[in-house]
Amino acid sequence: MLIATAYEQVTQIRMSRLPEIRSGSSVAVYLVDGLLVDSGPAHTAQELADFLKDKSVKIVVNTHYHEDHIAANAILQERYGVGLLAHPLAISRISQRPELYPYQEQVWGYPVPSRPEPIGEYVTTENLRFDIIPTPGHSDDHICLMEKGRGWLFCGDLFYSTRAVVARPEENQWQIIASLKKIKGLKPRLLFTAAGFVISEPDAKLEQAVQYLEDLGQKVKGLSGKGLSPVQVRQQLFGDENPASEGTQGQFSSENLVKAFLKEA
Repeated sequence: MLIATAYEQVTQIRMSRLPEIRSGSSVAVYLVDGLLVDSGPAHTAQELADFLKDKSVKIVVNTHYHEDHIAANAILQERYGVGLLAHPLAISRISQRPELYPYQEQVWGYPVPSRPEPIGEYVTTENLRFDIIPTPGHSDDHICLMEKGRGWLFCGDLFYSTRAVVARPEENQWQIIASLKKIKGLKPRLLFTAAGFVISEPDAKLEQAVQYLEDLGQKVKGLSGKGLSPVQVRQQLFGDENPASEGTQGQFSSENLVKAFLKEA
């Protein structure tokens, strides 16, 4: 299902294969002035393409390569001739069929491979200019888009909570902290997240997220420095493993969050 909501000149399109929108099983893309930020999962690709029939979409920018952000690329390019753009590191990943865990296949589905062009420092539409902000951490190919004149920042999966309790195996929390500080410094007026939250004047929430992660990171490093294993650190800081771990075959877990602080920045 799709739910479209207008925020100024931006249309948010939240999508899920379920008959209702739920956190964790839905994702949001954004349409503005002919540009689509992300294209969503495979299970809703046909529905999204139908929705966009009369919307004059010209460009799709993928914030990163994950399967819930790229899967309508191919059908939109075939049907409407849209251009596809992504970080150079994302291109080979998006152009191949990914290996998915069972939960990913069930919730999002397998994307049809597509091949974006490498994105530059900015993207222009008929009336707007979007600066491209490299923001690694959630993945190494993650980018955000900023329309400075309107104060709009599209942040993909960089920000979804002020108190993260789980992470994916590939995440690097020190990079996430640096990326959050980077977008906070841009002073966005509206923050558009892939999780579906649109946050007005997000400075305080971004600061909360940074402070929480920095404090948590120091605790992780301190306990690890005493010789505790990642599992023992997780037990000290979070107790039992988060239920999300079992549902995602270990992909979203508190142990992964601990390990993400033990990587180099």
